[in-house]
Amino acid sequence: MRYAIVIGLLSALPLISACDKAAPAAGAEQPVPKVTVSAAVSQETIDADEYTGQTEASEVVEVRSRVFGYLKSIDFQDGDYVKEGQTLFTIEPDEYQAIHEQSVSRIELNKASLALAKAKHARNEKLVRTGAVTPEEHEESQTAVVEAEAKITAAQADANRTAIDLKYTVIKAPISGRVDRHFVSKGNLLTGGTGSGTLLTKIVQEQPMHVYFDVDERSLLGYMRQRGESRQTAPGSLRQEGISCYLQLADEEDFPHEGKIDFAASEVNTSTGTARIRAVFPNEDRALASGLFVRVRIPISKPYEALMIPERALATDQNIKFVYVVGADGAAARRTVELGDQRGEMRIITSGLAAGDRVIVKGLQRVKPGQKVEAELAQVDPNATTLRKPVLPAGPLRTRPAGSQQRRMSQER
Repeated sequence: MRYAIVIGLLSALPLISACDKAAPAAGAEQPVPKVTVSAAVSQETIDADEYTGQTEASEVVEVRSRVFGYLKSIDFQDGDYVKEGQTLFTIEPDEYQAIHEQSVSRIELNKASLALAKAKHARNEKLVRTGAVTPEEHEESQTAVVEAEAKITAAQADANRTAIDLKYTVIKAPISGRVDRHFVSKGNLLTGGTGSGTLLTKIVQEQPMHVYFDVDERSLLGYMRQRGESRQTAPGSLRQEGISCYLQLADEEDFPHEGKIDFAASEVNTSTGTARIRAVFPNEDRALASGLFVRVRIPISKPYEALMIPERALATDQNIKFVYVVGADGAAARRTVELGDQRGEMRIITSGLAAGDRVIVKGLQRVKPGQKVEAELAQVDPNATTLRKPVLPAGPLRTRPAGSQQRRMSQER
């Protein structure tokens, strides 16, 4: 029994000593967390609608053979920019040249026949008065003149047709633009015809470039009202209003290409509730190619001042959005905020903050309300958008579940 008591006392000694050592640590001050803050700024911005569209060349022409024959030469390089009237292909012209010369010679032959008929008719005019020729012979000579004239007209028309066939042996660019590759190699037999001729290549006109996209009927009504406000009489087309729009390619972060809306469909699609709109972009640098999927923005408001903070400063408590603001005393305070649209990496705040408030953008998980923090001001990117230029929306708002928002913030931090 004594041995059991001694053993129990000995086993309790380490626990007592551990408690004595831990007691001072519990009373010690907690370390001040280091956080990064960014000031809420008032910046000029513009509200805009954004759509997905597709580029389409303003003109597209299929170059086909109009006559039969063997392809003699290809007079361009694949992918070249060609001008209207530039020679693209040549078909062997020998047969068509001979046919045309035959048609021209037939005109001369008929002209000689006409001269003979006129001379004979002139003699008969004199002889019919003396009775040397019968009236029937006189009428026949007169008919021979008319017939010779008709043959000349027919020969001239045939010569014009053969001249057109000869002209079509040299195939020229009908428009200016970028030419596709040649689909037929030199030496191949080409079939002719207006609809069934051999397809030789294509030409697309990329200056200007068209972009087609669908807008919902509510947005369409807004554009139409803008159109009507600027006119006291009956409103014209959207082209006359000159509504600006901006385009973004798949590998671009901004919307550097500016264009104008110049067409809206005459009716709304009853199945989808949308209307097709076309925008025109000058494409002077040929940065746009036909068939690309792009993003299009249309400003719908005048520039206005909006309070913005970095998107990463936001935290979520169920459905409530809040931020931590560091006061002059260095304590972090929780502020519930109302959100507006997103502008790149910034978010518009409609209520809950004032310009100049310092919000925590890094280290949120180490902060509690009322806790003192060591704040470091975030570095400002000199290449970022300044306050002088209005900021357009970066895209549609994306809603995330609260859990995914917290996981995203933890990964950033």
